[in-house]
Order: sequence, then C-alpha cells, then structure tokens
Amino acid sequence: MNCVAPGLLEGTRATANLRPEVVETGRKASLLGKAADKDDCADQVVTMCRTNTMTGQTLVIDSGRTFH
Repeated sequence: MNCVAPGLLEGTRATANLRPEVVETGRKASLLGKAADKDDCADQVVTMCRTNTMTGQTLVIDSGRTFH
C-alpha cells in the first residue's frame, strides 16, 4: 500500500481557515517558495495507481519543505 502525505495545500477548506500570515510562512519555508495544491496530490495519486511496481511508499508533497 502506498500513501500520499500532503503538506500545506492551497485551495482547500483547511487553508481557508488559516490566517494569511501562517500560509505565507508555510510558503516561504518550502524550497520551491510556494504551497502545493490539490491537483499536485491528485496527479501523484493517479501516478501511484498506474504503477504496479511501487509498494510501501509514502510520498510527501510539500514543495520541498521537508527532506528525507
């Protein structure tokens, strides 16, 4: 089983409830300088569903905020 672990996602109800400065701090903390969005996560889920050689992976989608 594989898993997608999103970080800060713009355009969701969760981020709509955050103060703007919290969202901006999250953007600045990422390597790419932007937040991911729900389409980024959806694209990765589709990619995971199309492969039959990937197992037991957790894919972090956070625009480079964390490194593993």
